[in-house]
Amino acid sequence: MLNTERRERIVHCITMKNRAILGASIALNICLLNLLNLNMVWFKQPTLNMVGFEHPTAHKPSCAKQGTSLLLEDQNPIRHFDLPVRGERYELFQPLYDWRHVTPGAVQVGPADGMITDLSKRYEWLDTLTVNSDDPKLSAMDRARVAYVALMKEFVSGAVFNEAERSVNARLAHKQKLTFRSFNIEARKNGNDWAYLGDTMTGWARLDNVRDLVIDVIKNGIEGDYIEAGVWRGGSSMFARAVLYAYGESNRKSFVCDSFQGLPAGDRMLDKKDKGWDQVAYLEVAAETVLQNFQKYNLLDPNVIFAKGFFNETMPPLSKIIDKLSVMRLDGDMYESTVDVLYNLYDKLSIGGYVIMDDWDTYPSKTACEDFFSVHAFQPEIIAIDSMSAYWKKTEQIDIQYWRYEQNKFKNGESNART
Repeated sequence: MLNTERRERIVHCITMKNRAILGASIALNICLLNLLNLNMVWFKQPTLNMVGFEHPTAHKPSCAKQGTSLLLEDQNPIRHFDLPVRGERYELFQPLYDWRHVTPGAVQVGPADGMITDLSKRYEWLDTLTVNSDDPKLSAMDRARVAYVALMKEFVSGAVFNEAERSVNARLAHKQKLTFRSFNIEARKNGNDWAYLGDTMTGWARLDNVRDLVIDVIKNGIEGDYIEAGVWRGGSSMFARAVLYAYGESNRKSFVCDSFQGLPAGDRMLDKKDKGWDQVAYLEVAAETVLQNFQKYNLLDPNVIFAKGFFNETMPPLSKIIDKLSVMRLDGDMYESTVDVLYNLYDKLSIGGYVIMDDWDTYPSKTACEDFFSVHAFQPEIIAIDSMSAYWKKTEQIDIQYWRYEQNKFKNGESNART
């Protein structure tokens, strides 16, 4: 038998050895976790599109230090229109390159190409076990695209959180906190509540409309980029970007336009209903938050362009750099916000492209559209999306009477003061 002193020495040696092994194991795990986090935060979208060829936007950036910025330290950044452009009260920029001060958040969704490839493999495996009675003509890749887009709809709408989500009671409150209730899935489908954890308040019907129109312009070869004017947390723009990725069209640009500080005060007095929109703190979302939302869904790339500022400041310079648009989504609620976009950008919309009006019935934005139609002597077919929203297809070119915008004369019967 061992004496007490010897036994204690042996126990001490074993303890110290175990501690050393444990310490080494912990250090190794920390290193592995740091590497994993580095890959997750700075994971770049694969450069191959869904049919296997390289996108025109493909590049190989080197990443800035983890946790300090979303900026990619790229020796050859893909720049558009000599961006960034900065005015006294506006800024046009590529957030991937230009905002060094933003700290990235956690990535919640994998890259589109990788997710769709994995989903396609699962469908191929399921086809060996089940009969595809939904639509036998759809390939595994086609169904994978549909599944990825459906997943993104769940995420941006907040429905993915199920009972943890809430339905916020919408109202124009004077900088007051809003109330919420238990999540009402039917209200969310129809866009009749405001999202709590979600990133868009447009509802499923309007998201489906974005999906359908983006796919339509892709399939029909309608040239042009996507623009949303009035983005809140960016959910609808991110969803449209996801659709572009799913169908191999991420080379199209996405213009994300907002003041990122709420709506204007309506001091131009273009419509009596333009007052009060600037009093809702819940509608004020910082550009940094929207940028991080793009990043968490793996949708931030060089073709995402932010226009920060009220529309009367950002739309004129945007009109000078945008070539063509295929889908315009307007969510500015107000008369003045709507004419800012239509008078500056409608001539950029390709024939066969679409205008989506998030706010139609009872909103001053509808009056702005009707006045725009009237003074330019055309009437597109207005198609309802849900009880609140509508869209139309552009079928003819019109000569924009820009003098009306310069002189704030948007009604029929008002004459040009300069003639």
